[in-house]
Amino acid sequence: MKNLIKLFSVFFMVLLLAACDNDKVEPGDPVVKDNVSLELDIQPILTAKCATCHNPTEVEPDFREGMAYASFEELIDLGDVIPGDAEGSELVEMLEFRSEDGNNMPPAGPLTPTEIALIKKWIDEGVKDN
Repeated sequence: MKNLIKLFSVFFMVLLLAACDNDKVEPGDPVVKDNVSLELDIQPILTAKCATCHNPTEVEPDFREGMAYASFEELIDLGDVIPGDAEGSELVEMLEFRSEDGNNMPPAGPLTPTEIALIKKWIDEGVKDN
């Protein structure tokens, strides 16, 4: 009887561990919510980390080609952001410091992994203006 209990316990533990294995999140991969909001989640990041250089209403904006953006829609029109395809969007390449032309943003240093994950999720969700 004791052997049967031990066998059942081992079987149960293996089954439990196997079930948990499917729910693993890789260390360092930030978990972000669904339904990312432009107003609540994305705009604060853009304001804090991007608007200093990319804001055409600044007193001395940087008007070099591709530097000043009047709206996020302009990034879509230029093809820098592909709604529904974060990995195919040049903006994500720049934010992850893997831009082919070396145009990584922001120049002061990368965004946090959570900030990048929020932007990627927002792009994958269709770049909603919500």
